Amino acid sequence: MSEAASPRIRKTMIFVLLALFLGQFGSGVYDLIFSNFLRDAQHLDVEMRGFIELPRELPGILSLFVVSLLFMFNEVRMAGVACLLMFGGMYALAFCGAGTSLWALSAWILTVSLGQHILMGMIDTIVIHTARPENRSLRLGQMKALGTAAALLGALCVWIKWKFNQSFAVDFFVTGGVCLLAFLFLSRVKTPVFPQRRGWRQCFVFKRRYAVYYGLEILHGIRKQLYLTFGFWLMVSTLGQPPGYIGKTLLIAGVIGLVTQPLIGWSIKRYGERKVTIFDSIALSLLCLAYAFAPELLPLHWAVGVVTACFVLDNLLFALGMARSTYVARICEKPEDITPSIYTGLAINHVASITYGVLGGVIWMNTGGPQAVFLIGGLATAGAGLVARHMDEQGRNGA
Repeated sequence: MSEAASPRIRKTMIFVLLALFLGQFGSGVYDLIFSNFLRDAQHLDVEMRGFIELPRELPGILSLFVVSLLFMFNEVRMAGVACLLMFGGMYALAFCGAGTSLWALSAWILTVSLGQHILMGMIDTIVIHTARPENRSLRLGQMKALGTAAALLGALCVWIKWKFNQSFAVDFFVTGGVCLLAFLFLSRVKTPVFPQRRGWRQCFVFKRRYAVYYGLEILHGIRKQLYLTFGFWLMVSTLGQPPGYIGKTLLIAGVIGLVTQPLIGWSIKRYGERKVTIFDSIALSLLCLAYAFAPELLPLHWAVGVVTACFVLDNLLFALGMARSTYVARICEKPEDITPSIYTGLAINHVASITYGVLGGVIWMNTGGPQAVFLIGGLATAGAGLVARHMDEQGRNGA
């Protein structure tokens, strides 16, 4: 963070970035093995896979309330709490065998996911608060690249590890330990000053001024499920790909993302959030068509290739979502609004995400294929482009 005010704070922020790297490594490995864990260790079908999104996505809503209860902590300390939650949930999942009740499984998935969602928002707010307003998209792009490097290392580790050991428990033990290390780092550093909130009520921000941002978050919640749930499930279940193949695919996406994510940050600064978000909408709509019809119309080996290419592009396009964070930070009325506004958007995002996770699983099960799930998702991504046309390009840029 070149904007840091002193060498001491720069040194502190480097330490914070190292801890965030470790947290994102643990979170990335968990996401990578999650679908295979549910199918191979817990033997869930696609309908139950959709319903398990409730404990996985509910923390996106709960995180708003948890962050409000932690108002006495600054953003770095809250990131430490997030890593501690991930550690506890992952270690519990390491002991979950095939006979584990759905309630217990859901509780530990919820714990990990709560940590992930708190960390997700805190990373953006830490960057936004420590960067100059005009450089926020650049710094977010660099931070996304750091997160991609963490995921890249995680994918490489899973790929190699699964050649010699196919135990999910080992994966959870190792990644949980990494998250614990991140917590220890974040709990000990002296952090730069962040906006102070005088009470938990200041952590709830819902204003008409941010309506376009909220609309984009609703539609992104649906879009997110297309990749994180149904894209993974298409690869694992319909196309029968093992964790090693998923790991290699994400490895390729990660290598490309190391280059593209800083460029995306630059493109947001150069062209603005509105144009970038509209481009994202068009690209995702085309990907949804490929997801929907490639497995049905193409031979298996061609379908695997096309869906893999879509999977990589989908992964890369996720970075365009940082335009929403820079947009709401730019139009915020005061710095104290930034963190709670991002978490309000995150909560709204996850209401849509949970709804479509459950609905999509039922649709897939009843139609016998992925077409309807991805076509409905394609309509949602097209809708995001229409909403993006109303983004304010003359915001404050000084919050």
